[in-house]
Amino acid sequence: MTTAVGDRTRVIEEELGAEYAGAGWWGSLYRAPRRRRWYRLIPVEEVSGEQRAELLAWQTRPRRPDLVPVVREERGEQRQFADRWFQIVSYETDAGRSLSDALAEHEPAYRIASVAAALRAFPGWREAIGAGLVALPADIVLAGHRPLLLPLPAWGAPSLAEFFAEPERIAHLTPEGARGLPAGARDPGLHSLGVTALRCFEALPDDDPERLLQRAACAAVFAPPRREGRLASWMRRVEPVRAVREELGALTGPRAATLDDTAVRQLTDSLDRARRAMDPLTAVRSLRDAGEARRAVGLAHAALVDRPGYALLLLAAEIAHQDLGEPLEALSLLERAVQTDPERTEAYAAQLSVIGGWSAVQVRLAGATDDSYAQRLRATARAAFGRLPHELRREHAHEMASCLLGQGELAEANAFVHQWLHDGDTLMWWRFDLMLDYGETFLGLGHLDAAAQISEQVRAGLRRVRENGQMDRGAIHEHGMRLADFDLRLHGARDGKARA
Repeated sequence: MTTAVGDRTRVIEEELGAEYAGAGWWGSLYRAPRRRRWYRLIPVEEVSGEQRAELLAWQTRPRRPDLVPVVREERGEQRQFADRWFQIVSYETDAGRSLSDALAEHEPAYRIASVAAALRAFPGWREAIGAGLVALPADIVLAGHRPLLLPLPAWGAPSLAEFFAEPERIAHLTPEGARGLPAGARDPGLHSLGVTALRCFEALPDDDPERLLQRAACAAVFAPPRREGRLASWMRRVEPVRAVREELGALTGPRAATLDDTAVRQLTDSLDRARRAMDPLTAVRSLRDAGEARRAVGLAHAALVDRPGYALLLLAAEIAHQDLGEPLEALSLLERAVQTDPERTEAYAAQLSVIGGWSAVQVRLAGATDDSYAQRLRATARAAFGRLPHELRREHAHEMASCLLGQGELAEANAFVHQWLHDGDTLMWWRFDLMLDYGETFLGLGHLDAAAQISEQVRAGLRRVRENGQMDRGAIHEHGMRLADFDLRLHGARDGKARA
């Protein structure tokens, strides 16, 4: 904005009691939401007598819910500001923001949601205005999340001088319009909204108007060379985002086809999918569900650079542990989660679950030159269990017992399991996971009779819950398989003792 234009804008803001809101397809927009007014100022030399008559007629047109009403301007339809006369179009709305403001938001999902809503509304606007409707982002106000059009008659394109006065208009020109040709099959209004949608992903080039006009004529407004896009690097890797950018590229490209209302709905659906995929949790889960676990963890790592978050760390750790079988990677992610929010308990429970599956970790530690990492894991497990609230400790006592057993801390494991198997004087025989842990401690300590007694108690308990249906059959089978393995090792220990 030149100094003269900037001075004129300030004069207009002061005299109208309004704030500059951006360039429209025709004229400039100013907002005064506290007085329920938006204003469009068009240089008078741009408007013919016939067009002024059309604007007056719009003040008496029946109102539509998707269009902002045009009302009479009490201080005159034409006024001079600084050294220039303007035709004033006054609109009645208390909307405080426009689509231009939404495009300036840092959060890309919000930008896309606003543009998708405008695309959904476009067929109704075109029906009300006519086939020549073109709207820039400032021509669309947001009442909450609902887009409303600041209407004008379908006058076509403004003068070349107006394009060069506001280069944003050039960026929204169709390639045919930039070359001075008829639009042909291309809808200039849809093309403009397609450019608006692309602006959710890319910044407009800051070229001079002549260079920008060349780009528009070649359907290459956003083509290289260009600066960094407006998306984080991980978002550009997400498939729904890549797909909708390709669709928008085709819509605004050199050979755009005619789009009917069904195709417009499909485009808005694609924008919605891209918006949802910009949630890193959704994007990572989608890759996992598609069987791309390693890509899911890689995407999570990339997203964590831009959006470090507890939930994303937990999800990435879960995939690393359960899908990839990489417990050390999972523990590294969980340690970051603990550091992110030490007061939450989910990461502590997950740490116990990973370390409790000790055999998988042990294999990866087999080549270690010392037991320093094992000591660190032991300390991590104890700290995690200690940070759990008391009501959750019993729930995760089996994982902690598995950690102690895997590290050969048999006496400590025996005392630990004894503590958490009893609720006062009551033995919780139905906690078969802990009962079998208890048996493992006796077996490891060489107390074979005690181990055999635990085996019989577990067998009797499983029979009881099977008969009365108090436990899921899958859980009964899982405990039964573990009991069978325990009995096999118990018999082996007895045979070895007898031969000795």
